[in-house]
Amino acid sequence: MTTYDNDIASLFDPQIEDPVAVIPPGALPPSWAAGRQAPAPVPQGPQAWADVEFPPHPVTEVSEQFDAREGDPAVLAEDTRNRERRSKRGKRRRKTAADRQKAAAKNNADRARKSVRLQLTGTSGHITRTSKTSTAWFLQKQGPWNFRTTGKQRRFIRDEAMVLTNLQKAGVETLHRRVVRTPFPVEQWAKDHDQWATPIDDVPGALSWADYLRGQQHAMLWSDATIKGRYWGIDLPARSQLGIGLDHLARTLAYVASWPLLGTLSSLITGWADDAFAREQRALADHLADLERIMAGRGVNAAPASPAAVDYLLRRSATIGLPLAAGAGAAGAGDWEESDVAALEDLTELSLTPGDGYTTVSGVVEGRRYTGAVIVLTVGRMAPLPIPERMLPWQVIGDPSGEPLEWSDRIELHDKAKTIRTMRALTGRIEAQFTHYTVEHDQVPPKELGEQHARVQDVISDVEEDHSGLSTRTSGWYRVAIVGATPDEARKKVSDLREMYYPHIALEQEHGQFQLLREFIPGEPRANMAHTRHMDVEAVAAGMATVGDRIGDRRGVVLGETSSIAPRPVIWDLFAAHEIKHKSGLTPIVAVPGSGKTFLAGMIVYQAVRAGAYGVVLDPSGPLKELATLPEFRDIARVYALTGRDSRPGALNPYRVIIDPRRDDTEYDALHPDFARVPDPYAAAQAKYDADMRAAAAERVEVAVSVLKMMLTERHLNLEHTESVLHLAANRVGGDRNHNLGEVLAAIADIGKNDPDQAVRTCAGGVYQQLELMSKLSEARVLFPEAGTVGSGVDDFDTDIRLTILTMPGLQLPPEGVPSSQWTPQQRMTAPLMHMAAWLANRLVYEKPRHVRKVLFLDENKYLESTGAGRTLNLRIARDSRKFKVRALVCSQLPDDFLGLDGTDDKTALTYEVFVGDVGGDPHAIAGALKLLKLPAGQGFEQFLAELGSGGEDTLDEDTDTSYQDQARRWMIRMADDVELVRSSWVHYVHLAHVFAVLNSSTAKNALGGAA
Repeated sequence: MTTYDNDIASLFDPQIEDPVAVIPPGALPPSWAAGRQAPAPVPQGPQAWADVEFPPHPVTEVSEQFDAREGDPAVLAEDTRNRERRSKRGKRRRKTAADRQKAAAKNNADRARKSVRLQLTGTSGHITRTSKTSTAWFLQKQGPWNFRTTGKQRRFIRDEAMVLTNLQKAGVETLHRRVVRTPFPVEQWAKDHDQWATPIDDVPGALSWADYLRGQQHAMLWSDATIKGRYWGIDLPARSQLGIGLDHLARTLAYVASWPLLGTLSSLITGWADDAFAREQRALADHLADLERIMAGRGVNAAPASPAAVDYLLRRSATIGLPLAAGAGAAGAGDWEESDVAALEDLTELSLTPGDGYTTVSGVVEGRRYTGAVIVLTVGRMAPLPIPERMLPWQVIGDPSGEPLEWSDRIELHDKAKTIRTMRALTGRIEAQFTHYTVEHDQVPPKELGEQHARVQDVISDVEEDHSGLSTRTSGWYRVAIVGATPDEARKKVSDLREMYYPHIALEQEHGQFQLLREFIPGEPRANMAHTRHMDVEAVAAGMATVGDRIGDRRGVVLGETSSIAPRPVIWDLFAAHEIKHKSGLTPIVAVPGSGKTFLAGMIVYQAVRAGAYGVVLDPSGPLKELATLPEFRDIARVYALTGRDSRPGALNPYRVIIDPRRDDTEYDALHPDFARVPDPYAAAQAKYDADMRAAAAERVEVAVSVLKMMLTERHLNLEHTESVLHLAANRVGGDRNHNLGEVLAAIADIGKNDPDQAVRTCAGGVYQQLELMSKLSEARVLFPEAGTVGSGVDDFDTDIRLTILTMPGLQLPPEGVPSSQWTPQQRMTAPLMHMAAWLANRLVYEKPRHVRKVLFLDENKYLESTGAGRTLNLRIARDSRKFKVRALVCSQLPDDFLGLDGTDDKTALTYEVFVGDVGGDPHAIAGALKLLKLPAGQGFEQFLAELGSGGEDTLDEDTDTSYQDQARRWMIRMADDVELVRSSWVHYVHLAHVFAVLNSSTAKNALGGAA
């Protein structure tokens, strides 16, 4: 698509595929973090809206010839006498052709000025005023819709319909609703993110923190994301004629207030007028209180618009067709006077060419002039709409186009009596037409007459028999504005939008585009009466114009963008669950191989470490180890190879991996709140420490037994005394940190020789032979240290190391679907190595102070969940992550790894955030994914999960292959009660190209839009 210079497309057009090299000024708010290093601007004091200076408009000056005789008194007297003589003679000079042309030009100018003059006269708080009406404005924020059950979505519609019904019962007759777009607050995100983070120190030659924030803002800006809000403008009752008459009479008699008799009458009339005004004000205050209570109800949850919000509504409504940044140029915070409204009229220049069907809008934004073409469409005939069962809300159908559509709804609410009168009158007309056909002309009437008659009778029946109020009828005019950089582009967008609404809803392009566009401004009259839509309040509420994609927050790391209704950045505060919600930090990431799990986890870890968190990564396959080579992680990242030639003997010795509790930890302090009511807090603290020491020793014994059991074949595991032999040997060795698995093998050998029970000796001998054979493998040296040592494991906690990566090169994973009895010894070593590596990663996290933020990434969780000890480790991570402020990203290929193989180890209740990618087409896997996401079955969500892996038709035929069209990986993400479809797209994040390069997987290339 062509990018125009200095037009609206270059600033805000989601159909631009590639960003231009230079960001247009005014499109991107300046990076707040970078601004901190720049000299602070000189404060100029607050400015009212009337004081804001706008770019000067060209003014046509008419030169006048100066006449020196004008100041001569004799000449003036002579002119006076001449005028008197002409008056006396009663003669009038005939107008010349030039005079008539001047008068016509003046009349044309006056009409043109009058056509753009606003009806608005000012504002007071959240109330706008015209010469005849007053309107109270309430602001409704964007609400949820996606991946809610049909019952919940239907309840959303009924709740909003009840608000309309309650407004009608409160005496409201007309209202004006406006859907307004605001740009996604990238500048505010930078401020919040900088405050949320404790960023690592900048490294010379590497991407600085300020440049990182600036790049993130650029990328989020190019996604053209907006946030919707809907203003409800409720027209207030007009003043009574009696009050107006008393006011006029009081002003008239004010001139005779000092007269003896009339003065008394003037005072009396003035008092009556003041009393009438006071009564009306009290009644209006009560009415406004009722409106606030109704609008704050469930379904809308709207509050009175703040002065700044009213300011944005007025300026945005007057600048439709210009970039959204124009709406936030000079936010006001006070009431508007008539002079301020005059400035509002001059914000944009509108022009309409007859017959072209669009309005040209021109204005200056941030010192640059932009021009756009605006076409206003009106909702026409509507077919029955299956909402929410099979369709999006009818005012949201166009949102997936990515266009910043703005709506203007003018609605009239009818009470029951008026509706019945209208319907009966319509019945009479239909019956008269029927008689005209049958009696007067003896012809068969059209079939439509009978259908209309039946429909009218249904409406009368619904209104008369309804006691809920949901049959309240409305008349409405619904307009939507489409903006293009050029008229042709606007027409193409209109065509695309009509296609999206076809065949259920017709969008009509009416004449009078200029007046239709002015209708979006509060206080302006309705443009015409055409295409009136008569609906009940439930059908009106089914528009649900404010619903959209809702997930995450606005201060954390970036995950991608939503793709359910309209794109917007997905921001995730990794530690909100711990610090705010007091929930677990366990986060399952479930997807089949090649779905982008490693890439997604790598991006999360990178952003978290940049923001100051400690990261620990267990990545058996090893691609994430390249994160340690990034320039910004220089000297703060360390990689440990747990297998292969670079591994350390005994690095995964269970007795060394599991550490003892630290005596100087705050939980063992006698002044801890837990010991406040204990008679001897010092003894209690010591007792707790001793108990935790014994628990650590017992845990080492259990882990040692588990590791040895994983190394045995099924034949040895099924022996009667295997379990007792392993536990007896481990208990003889003890649970202190100065032991190793070699000592346990020696104890097993001793049992095989000296135990008095022959069966036990036989079992111990067989187990010892098998374990001795396994201990000689090269893969086992990280478990069995050299003789006389306890192993050289990973270094203890170092505050300078922010990122620790554990890899296991050469690890032979067991083949899928092959029984364990057919595994090679090297494949059988996978489970114990993965288990101890997970324990080591766990230790590296839990040995850090509790108050610091930590990110733990565990890959290949299925090998952990295959054993009881591994499931125990996962359960510990789920339950203790909140106390230790750990965000645990645990990857697996199947949901069963978190739901339990037999259904008895379900961790769904312990998960607050869940990531589900492509799980294939297996119904069992889809059912498990729905359970993890806490979504009900049978609501159509299965289709979303089944299609997560399809970005087009993937075929080897180059002529028909369309898989390249959308190569970004897609995820179903749950955060609390919000579930959204998210695209992990990083197309515009060019400042992170070096991160994508070190990840260097097909997923990273896809995310960048390159070939896989």
